[in-house]
Amino acid sequence: MMITRHAFRGETDLPRISAIIENMPLSCVHVIDLPWRLSSPAINESHDAVLWEDEHGQVLAFAAWQYYWATLDFFIMPGPEAQSIEVDLFAWADERFGERDRERGYPLPYWVEFWEDDHERQRLVEAHGFLLDTNDYYVLLQHDLRNLSSVPTVPDGFQLRTLAGEQETVAYAELHRTAFESTSMTAAWRARTLRAPHYRPELDLVIVAPDGSLAGFCVGWFEPARHVAQIEPIGVDPRFHRRGFGRILLLEMLRHFQAYGANSVIIEPSGENTAIVSACKSVGFQLAHTIRRKGKLISQPLRAQ
Repeated sequence: MMITRHAFRGETDLPRISAIIENMPLSCVHVIDLPWRLSSPAINESHDAVLWEDEHGQVLAFAAWQYYWATLDFFIMPGPEAQSIEVDLFAWADERFGERDRERGYPLPYWVEFWEDDHERQRLVEAHGFLLDTNDYYVLLQHDLRNLSSVPTVPDGFQLRTLAGEQETVAYAELHRTAFESTSMTAAWRARTLRAPHYRPELDLVIVAPDGSLAGFCVGWFEPARHVAQIEPIGVDPRFHRRGFGRILLLEMLRHFQAYGANSVIIEPSGENTAIVSACKSVGFQLAHTIRRKGKLISQPLRAQ
């Protein structure tokens, strides 16, 4: 069988990649919220994502270096070609990591993620040299959508509604950067998410402050084939912390998921983000898995003369 590799072509390839992702187990990590990650500028403006396909154009594997999360996402369909694709996938990753080191002028470690109890995937990445340990970790929290609490009423003057489409992406990007104390989010990135596979406007919630500015947000992704949904991302402007907005957004989103027919909902915050972990547990989320990371250095740091 002839297998070819080519660069990710943005929105053109998204439906084809979605088809392979729907066949991946949840333990591959990010199989539900991948559209969000594939909308990022780094993926759409550089050479950080590739896919493998057979002579019939069927996608057999996909890999992306996720700059904003410092993580290599990769998905390989089981089959007779899987092993040869695996070799080529990690060879491509090493080559791209080396290019990034040279572009930057100094080396950094590159990371992959896996469920702590997924020993097969851990052995796979370690076999390809990902051996560095880190204290960073994520938790996969899961909700079975039973016994949902009622959604609290937003304070007077505030409004809970859906995002107003592309006309509100600039305001969203500003809020996102504020909520996460980051400069990464752009209006163009947010606009691409609105065109992503599985995007549903009803699962794009915001809380609006009395002055018309956005105070909080929560984005949901739902995969009908496996009846699993995911929240990614959720955030609140620091000016409005301790007002219960996180709880309001979570419970409202859970009710939307339930109406769509989801059987369970997941969210994957950093284990060190105690605020969101506590908020999730307060509305019924429970710890299902711990997500670990292993790293790899491609280039060696230059020694001082």
